[in-house]
Amino acid sequence: MGVAEPAAGLSAPPSFAGMVAPPAVGDVSIVIPVLDEERWLPRLLDSIAAQTVAAAEVIVVDAGSSDATVAVARARGATVVEGGGLPGVSRNLGAERARSEWLLFLDADVRLPPTAVEVMLSQMERRRLDAASTAFAPDGDRVLVDLQHRLSSWYFRASSRMGWPHSIGAFLFVRRELHRRIGGFDTGVTVAEDQEYVVRLSRVGRYRFARRPVVEIAQRRFDDHGFWKMSLKWLAIEVHRMLLGEIRHDRFGYFR
Repeated sequence: MGVAEPAAGLSAPPSFAGMVAPPAVGDVSIVIPVLDEERWLPRLLDSIAAQTVAAAEVIVVDAGSSDATVAVARARGATVVEGGGLPGVSRNLGAERARSEWLLFLDADVRLPPTAVEVMLSQMERRRLDAASTAFAPDGDRVLVDLQHRLSSWYFRASSRMGWPHSIGAFLFVRRELHRRIGGFDTGVTVAEDQEYVVRLSRVGRYRFARRPVVEIAQRRFDDHGFWKMSLKWLAIEVHRMLLGEIRHDRFGYFR
């Protein structure tokens, strides 16, 4: 019986009888912008370590944390880049350091299912994509928050198919060369920079909002601000983009 070849874009280390082979390594650099994320970062890094296809590198871009965020990142083997700012700024800094063909942008408060990297690499090859985002679900059990996330995922997928691409910056998989080609994230966009990014990206590459993997994201904004206030803020941001264009001011106070 022949030995199966590793999937395209993956390198498989040798296995030895009586030993469990480590996972294949994908040509993927993970970039995580952070600011005081010592509570959430460990669970994300643990979920990255548990992937069936490992990332080649994990780059944590710190915007000046005053807690143990940097120590947590280094203790788990991540490369730390200092000097970040708003998420778009930090993602661009991380991408500049990345060496892999693919970039996976994550937020610190998400948790990946074990097959997330493997599933994305497979989809990119099978569907000949250059970039993709994916569905997301809250980590709590609040019915309204769960429904809101399901509706948002449906809306992002439907609008992307109809020619107005949407993404979730908490999980954004993109070919590094395409990221460089469009000049990365527009650092002048203060809110919904991930949405503006995929609009430009889709003009020069193939982008899709996928059904899987479903990524778990903390519902902390809803806990901190309340369901209706947070939902109305998201709606106001979307209406602003529709009627007035991308957001280049801080009147929403989204990252305060």
